[in-house]
Amino acid sequence: MAGTRVIQAIGPSYTLSDRKSAVQRAVNLFLTQIEGVGEDRPLILRSAPGMVQFEDMGDTIRGMYNADGRWFIVAGETLYEIVGSAPVVRGAVGGSTFVSMRHGTNQLVVVTGANGYVLNLTTNVFGTILSEGWRGSNDVDHIDGYFVFVAPGTEQFYISAIDDASSLDALDFSSADTQPDNIVVQRVFKRELYLFGTRSTEVWINSGSPDFPLSRYNSTPIQVGIVGRRAQCIAADTLVFVGQTDRGHGYVYQMRGYQPVKVSTQAVEEDLNAAGVDLGQCSLWTYHVEGNEFVGIEAPGLETTWVWDASTQQWHERAKWAAGAWQALDISAVTFYSGAHYAAKGSKVFTLDQSAATIDGENMVRERTWPHLISPSMEPTLFRGLELLCTTGYGGNVTLEISNDGGYRWGAPLIRSLGVTGRFAERIRWLGLGAANDRVFRVRCSDAVPFSIYAATLDAA
Repeated sequence: MAGTRVIQAIGPSYTLSDRKSAVQRAVNLFLTQIEGVGEDRPLILRSAPGMVQFEDMGDTIRGMYNADGRWFIVAGETLYEIVGSAPVVRGAVGGSTFVSMRHGTNQLVVVTGANGYVLNLTTNVFGTILSEGWRGSNDVDHIDGYFVFVAPGTEQFYISAIDDASSLDALDFSSADTQPDNIVVQRVFKRELYLFGTRSTEVWINSGSPDFPLSRYNSTPIQVGIVGRRAQCIAADTLVFVGQTDRGHGYVYQMRGYQPVKVSTQAVEEDLNAAGVDLGQCSLWTYHVEGNEFVGIEAPGLETTWVWDASTQQWHERAKWAAGAWQALDISAVTFYSGAHYAAKGSKVFTLDQSAATIDGENMVRERTWPHLISPSMEPTLFRGLELLCTTGYGGNVTLEISNDGGYRWGAPLIRSLGVTGRFAERIRWLGLGAANDRVFRVRCSDAVPFSIYAATLDAA
């Protein structure tokens, strides 16, 4: 088309409640950096992976964990190990809440809050922690041979004997007490123990003291806490978490050194703080593949799953389209095992498959809503045509929807074919698109075919 100009077809999700300010979205499409020298397109929007069912565990999955190549799943009240592609029972785990798991030299430890369990990784003998030093724990981690537990509802944490979670001395404990808030969760990262409270965080290290080996690191306490015990993960060679202070909550932070740095945008923060969102039940999952490292945020009440890509520092959304609305993926955990990524949702385990375009058997809808198109003069612009450069040659259709009021209401979908199989040079064009002084375009692919967006051009006057 003569007189065309490139428009912002490639971009992140950034929609504000004031839709006149910002309306762009990328749902089930993520930004990928093109690293080849000389390529014309430094960024593209690539389709998110599909979710293909691997196993139905028959009961709610409470946790997944990879212990140096051995994959364990707690579903209902049973601890399973995936051997090959089949679940094998390893023990009985009481309770119904999410569990925490960590392994040491020869033990896998599972805690539920009230109870703790140990699986011997050599003999597969499973048993309950019965030591008098056991005080309960919602979380377990491992540092320099010690298993670390947190007494629920307190500021105290305690440790096991080296390489033996079943051996607990009642005097081997300490307190994170620089601020008057209880420990919510702990994470060990680079041989440092992070103790997250509701409004502050402390860092402890192994000082080798004969009385108690862990000591508070000689630095200023971090004046940011965490919203819930599952609202954190290790990703991009650091800790990522949803934090809170005595001034508010709902920011996503990345720890840089001992300084929490905000990585969330206003759009993400508006969603996390929206009415009906339960941040206390927020959970994070992470995985990395082919140059992208993702952190997903799930919380009851969110319409979609927000995903931060540490490689591009940008956000997109993932969701399932059902009954005319988006539904968050509600993934509870992601585990890497034997060269593939697996996601837990409800009672099912799914393979995250980049070659698939379905979510639990339903077509995965990909959407890109572009930013506002407003002329500098604020006068109506005549849109003669639009051409989309995207994946073609695998069948399926793409639709274009138009809004002339800034993204509040949309016209009927205008359908174009993505080309029959093998027709990879198909041109996707819409002509005679009318005039508006605040135009927003939305593109959707609702078929189970490969779909990525590379660029778009617009003929306007």
